[in-house]
Amino acid sequence: MLDEIRHLTERCSADWLASWSRAAAPSGPPAPAFLIGFPRSGTTLLERVIDSHPKIQTLEEQPMIRQLRDEVAQLSGGYPDALAHLSESQQKRLRKRYFKEVDARIERRPDSLIVDKMPLNTAHVALIHRVFPDARFILALRHPCDVCLSCFMQDFRPNYAMANFFTLESTITFYKAVMGLWRSCAGLLALDWHEVRYERMVEDFASEVRGALEFLGLPWDDSVLDYAGRAATGRINTPSYHQVVRPIYRDALARWTRYSTHFEPYLDDLAPFFRDFGYSVEGG
Repeated sequence: MLDEIRHLTERCSADWLASWSRAAAPSGPPAPAFLIGFPRSGTTLLERVIDSHPKIQTLEEQPMIRQLRDEVAQLSGGYPDALAHLSESQQKRLRKRYFKEVDARIERRPDSLIVDKMPLNTAHVALIHRVFPDARFILALRHPCDVCLSCFMQDFRPNYAMANFFTLESTITFYKAVMGLWRSCAGLLALDWHEVRYERMVEDFASEVRGALEFLGLPWDDSVLDYAGRAATGRINTPSYHQVVRPIYRDALARWTRYSTHFEPYLDDLAPFFRDFGYSVEGG
C-alpha cells in the first residue's frame, strides 16, 4: 500500500487535476459522509458517538471504496489515471455499485445520512471526490506522535496496510505518506471537510461532537451522550472495542512523551504535520 500511496502523491498535482474532465452532476441517493484519518486517531470513538444519533447510519471499516478503486483500475489508464477522464456513465455506475454494497450490509433508512468510517480511505479522497463530488469528509486528527506510538504498540491483524506498523520507523514513514497525501489533496481539491480533534473530544466532548453534527447538517441529540452504552450492546470490528465502551478518559493524551527519546530521530520529519495540524513538539 505504501508504494500506491507514493504513486498517488506523485500523480496528485495541480496539472493533473486540471486535466480532469468536467464532473457529472450527482444523481441518485445523496452522497455518504466519509470519516477518515489515520488509524488510532479516534475514528472508532467518533463513529460510535455519531452512530448513536437517530439520523445517522454508520458503516464501520467496510471495503466499498477499495472495491471502487479495483473497478477503476480496470478502466483505460488504470488507477488513478482513469479518474481524469471518467465519463458520466462510469461515474453513475460506480455510485450505483457503492450503494449496492451498502445495501448488502445495512437496511438504509430513507431519512438517514450514511457515514462511511474507514481511516485509510484518507489515501483515496481523490477517488471519492471524483465519484461523489457532493461528499463531505470528517477528518479525525490526533497528535502525530501519539498516533504513531499507538499504531506501533497495537496488536493489529497483519494485512497490506497494518504490515507498516512493525517498527516505529516504518509506522512514521507510513504516517508521513498517508497524511502527506491528505495535505496535498486537501490543498488542491475542493473538498468539503471538517476536522475533529481527539484531544478536544477528551477536553470538551459536547462541543466537538456538536461541531461535527452541525457540519453534517444535523441537530444535537442527547442520544450521542450514551455512545458507550450503545457500543457495549453492539459489535465493533476494530481493536478499539475495550476503549470505546468506556466513558471518555485522559489516559492516552500525550502518552508519547514517555517515549520521547525514541521519537527524537523523527521529530524533524514530523515537523510539517505538527505545524499544519496545530500540534507542538512538547506534546500538545
